[in-house]
Amino acid sequence: MEKIRVVFAGFAHETNTFSPRKTGESEFRDNGWYEGAAIQTLKETNTGAGGVLAEAINLPGVEILPVIETAATPGGLVTDQVFDLVVGKIEEAVLREQPDAIVLDLHGAMVTESEIDGDGAILRRVRAKAGPAAPIVAVLDLHANVGPEMIEHATALIPYDTYPHIDNAARGAEALRLAVETARGLVKPSLASRRIPLTPAGPKQFSEVEPTRSIMDRVYEIELEPGVLTAGVCFAFPWADCPFAGMTATVVTDGDQGRAQELANGLGDFIWERREEFRPAVLTVEEAVHAAMEEPEGLVVLADLGDNPGGGSAADGTALLWGLLDLGAPDAAYALIADPEVVDQAVEAGIDGRLETMLGGKTDDLHGYPIPVKATVMGLTDGHFVYEGPMLQGVPGSLGRTAVLRCEGRYGNHVEVIVCERRVQALDTAIFRSQGIEPSEKRILGVKSAVHFRGSFSPVASRILEVDTPGLTSIDFSRFPYQQLPRPIWPLDET
Repeated sequence: MEKIRVVFAGFAHETNTFSPRKTGESEFRDNGWYEGAAIQTLKETNTGAGGVLAEAINLPGVEILPVIETAATPGGLVTDQVFDLVVGKIEEAVLREQPDAIVLDLHGAMVTESEIDGDGAILRRVRAKAGPAAPIVAVLDLHANVGPEMIEHATALIPYDTYPHIDNAARGAEALRLAVETARGLVKPSLASRRIPLTPAGPKQFSEVEPTRSIMDRVYEIELEPGVLTAGVCFAFPWADCPFAGMTATVVTDGDQGRAQELANGLGDFIWERREEFRPAVLTVEEAVHAAMEEPEGLVVLADLGDNPGGGSAADGTALLWGLLDLGAPDAAYALIADPEVVDQAVEAGIDGRLETMLGGKTDDLHGYPIPVKATVMGLTDGHFVYEGPMLQGVPGSLGRTAVLRCEGRYGNHVEVIVCERRVQALDTAIFRSQGIEPSEKRILGVKSAVHFRGSFSPVASRILEVDTPGLTSIDFSRFPYQQLPRPIWPLDET
C-alpha cells in the first residue's frame, strides 16, 4: 500500500478578548509543550494528539511526522511572539517534509495581537507552505468561532461533538482517517458552512440536555446520509469580540458542494428554531448556597459560572466563596483561588499554621473583592496531578504550588479552600483528591467551571446548581463592551 506521510501539529487557545492578561510563551509552556518525539507521551491520553497517534497504528502505510502540541489556559490575546514561534515550527516542518497530508489540532477561538482570526491565520500560513493540493484537516473545539479563512484554507473541519469534551481523541482519529483517505484519492472533501447568529450561554450546551441533545442527534443523522464524510456544530465562544462570532454548522461531503451547503443550511435552520431553549436557569449566590444547605443528603456541586478560568477568567473570584463562608455552609470545599501571595504566606506558616489574610480578588475589580479570612493551613503540595475523569484522562496537570486552607465561616462553619499559583479550571475530581480532599465525603463543593466539571463530578453529585457570579465568563453578555460582534445576534438582540 502507498505510504502516506502526515505532518501533525497542535496549537490551541481560547481567547477571551476582554481579559487584560496577554497569553505568552510561558503560559503555553507551563500548560504543556511537546515537540517532536515528546508528543508520543500523549499516545494514551484523551487528546487530539492521542487519537492521531493511536489511530495511525490501525492505518497501514501511514507515518506520523509530529511537530508540536501545545495549548494554554484560556486568557487574553495571544502574543505575536509565541504565535510566530509555534506557527513557524509548523511551516518549517511542512517545507522540510513535503507531507502527503496535514492534521492540525486547533481550538477555533484564538485571537492574537495581530490576528482577529488566529486559527484562520494558522491555516492560511500552513496552506501557503503546503500548496493547494495537500489535504489539511483541522480538529476544532466545540466552542470555535469559525472565521472565513478557516473555511477557505482547510480541506475539512472536525469539531468536537461533546460538552464536556470527552471525544477529543475520537475526533483526532477521525481527522487522521479523513486526511489519509483524501491523500490516497479515495474521497474528495467538499466543505460547507452556515453561520447562525446566536451565542448561547454554556449551561444548555451540556450534551445531555436540550436543545443540544437534539441538535447533535441531527448531526449524527446527517453523517449517516450517503456521501457525507463528516458534520458538526461549533457552539461559539461568546467572550471573543470578533466579527464572525456565532454558532456554525459544518458539513463535508464527498465531492458534492451543493449537497454539503444544503445540509449545512438545514442544520442551521434547525438550530435557529430551537434558540429559546438555550436560556439557562441560574441562581444567585445566596439562592444557590441556601439550596445546597437545604439538600437533605448527598453532595451538591455549585458551578461558579462567572469565574471559569476555562473561559479566560482570573480564577481569583470571591463571590461564591464569600457566600459559602458568610451563609454558614457546612462541610464545604472550594476549588480554587489563584493567589500566589497567599500561597507564599501559607508556605511560611507551614502545616497547621494559622493565617489571617486577604484572599483572592486581586487581579481586577470584575470578580469580587479580596475577602478577609482566618484559616489553618491543612496541606502544602507542588500542585501536580493527573486528570482522571473522561475529559483529558491521563494528561498531567499542575496548579503550581498549592495550599489547602481551612477557612473559618461566620457561623462556626469551615470551608476547605484550594489556593494555588496557576489559573486552572476545576473540571476534575482529581484536583480535590490531589490535595487530600475526597469530594464524595463533602456536602457542598464549589468549582470554577461551567460545564466541563460534569464529566467528572456528576457520578458523585446528588445535585448540581449553576451560580450566576460576576466575572469575565458571566453568562449575562450585556455586561461586556462588544465592538466587533456582528449584530443582531441572539440573545443580545431578540431577533
